[in-house]
Amino acid sequence: SPSGVGGNILQQQQQTGALQSADARELECLAEHISSGGSLPKQAHHNIDAFWGTMDTFPQILLLFRTILQHPMSHRFLETVNESHLFMIGLPPYSSIVRHPKICFHRIVSALSRSEDAVKYPHLTMRLSNGQLNNDDESDELEDWNMWNGLHLIEAIDLVMLNSLAYNANRGGSSHQIQLQTETESLRNVLWEGVNSILTERLQPHERRDHFPQQRSADSGFVVVDYEGR
Repeated sequence: SPSGVGGNILQQQQQTGALQSADARELECLAEHISSGGSLPKQAHHNIDAFWGTMDTFPQILLLFRTILQHPMSHRFLETVNESHLFMIGLPPYSSIVRHPKICFHRIVSALSRSEDAVKYPHLTMRLSNGQLNNDDESDELEDWNMWNGLHLIEAIDLVMLNSLAYNANRGGSSHQIQLQTETESLRNVLWEGVNSILTERLQPHERRDHFPQQRSADSGFVVVDYEGR
C-alpha cells in the first residue's frame, strides 16, 4: 500500500539520520581522544605521513570529515550504494561505472572506530579499528590504503564523492542529475577548502606541495571502470 511504502521510506530516512549522527559523534570523540594523547592501534603509528599523521593535524581531518558528514546531502554517501535498488528503477549497476563501488562514508568511519559498538563498548579504545576499509570481495588498490594515514583518509572521503560524480555523469543531463552533480561538487569543495586551510595554517607555501593529497578527477582511471571493461 502507498502508506506502507511511505512508512518504509520514513523508517529508512530515520535509520540513515541516526547512523549519520552516530558517525559524526564518533569522529568528534576520536578527534578529542587523539588530541589528548589517547592510545591508538599500532596501525596509527606506521607508514604515516609526516604532516597529516601528527596529533595536531589528524584530528583536524576528523573534524573536517565530521562537518561533511553532518551536511544534509551526505546521507547519499553514508552507506554502500544499493545495486538492487538501481536495478529495480532501471539504472545501470554502480559497479559497471565506478571501480570501487563499495566505499562509503560509514565504512571509512568504521575503519577507524565502530560507532555501532558505542553502547556495547562505552570506552572509545575498545571500538578502535585497524584502518582497513574491508570492502568485502573487492580486490583492488584500496587494500593498500589505511585510514590512519591522513593522506589515505582524505583521498578516501574524496573518492566517495568522485564515484557519485562519475556515475551521474554517465546518466545524461536531466535537471535532477545536474542538481545532484552541483550538490556533490559543493560538498567536495568543503573537503578541499578544508584541506587547503589546514595546509595554509601550518606550512609555508614551498612546503605545501610535498604534503598535498592527490586530487583526482571524476573521469580518472582510478575512479571509473575502463571502457573495455564495461
